[in-house]
Amino acid sequence: MIKVEIVGHIVPPESLFYVVIAARTSEGWVFVRHRQRGGYEMPAGHPDEGESNEAAAVRELWEETGALDFSMQPVSYYCVSDDTGKTYGRLFLAEIQTFGEISDSQEIMNIRIFKRLPKKLSLPEVMTFLFHRAEEYHKTLTTI
Repeated sequence: MIKVEIVGHIVPPESLFYVVIAARTSEGWVFVRHRQRGGYEMPAGHPDEGESNEAAAVRELWEETGALDFSMQPVSYYCVSDDTGKTYGRLFLAEIQTFGEISDSQEIMNIRIFKRLPKKLSLPEVMTFLFHRAEEYHKTLTTI
């Protein structure tokens, strides 16, 4: 069984395994369709050796969506637990103004904009939890 939860403390860079970017445009939420997993998911990936999680999030967003002009901010750290152990990640929120070409076309089939969470998800437990966290965070920004 997979459990996803928000972590209320800073996760050291050496323990951070994933970055996930909840990306938006003026039309809605941006999801990528992963070639191997088949479903939709938020742009995500692993920080490279020596790369900060912020730099990894910027790189993954650009590689997987072609985002050229965007702003990004951290939302929270999270933990995914299953029978093999725990992994830690960091969730970001991005607002994309313009797109270019997807540079990671070997992994990503296409991008699509949704008004709400898509039904056909890769990693549904993780993506659903993180999407709702990002959606909640986004609402706090728009009501200020």
